Amino acid sequence: MATKVLLVEDDPDFRAVLALALELHGYLVRQVAGGHEALELLSTEQPDIIISDLEMNGVDGRALCKYARRNSTLAHIPFVILSAFVDPVGSSSLADLPADRCLSKLVPVSQLVRLVDDLLNGSRGGPRPGGT
Repeated sequence: MATKVLLVEDDPDFRAVLALALELHGYLVRQVAGGHEALELLSTEQPDIIISDLEMNGVDGRALCKYARRNSTLAHIPFVILSAFVDPVGSSSLADLPADRCLSKLVPVSQLVRLVDDLLNGSRGGPRPGGT
């Protein structure tokens, strides 16, 4: 059975590029354009990993991540935040965000795919938001 990725991104072109890269790597990608759609999907499906944009209208990536961490059926799912505003090394403004990783949208797609592989294979250590 294919590993399921929930991809939450409001930019349709960027979402399509990420989805294609993940699908070519063998992942089953469910795409939604925002946090509200993600919440609806999460009420009926459980992905193996969540990748979400940070800045979106309505329910943003920060709220979605915090919701997932408070929900006992979702809390164990690796969560990756992508943002145009995130320094690739980390940002102190995201130190309170319980995501497994926060990445700049400028990182190569291949690096994101490797990160997904690592997180799904149990490697959740390493730099977190804020450099911790």
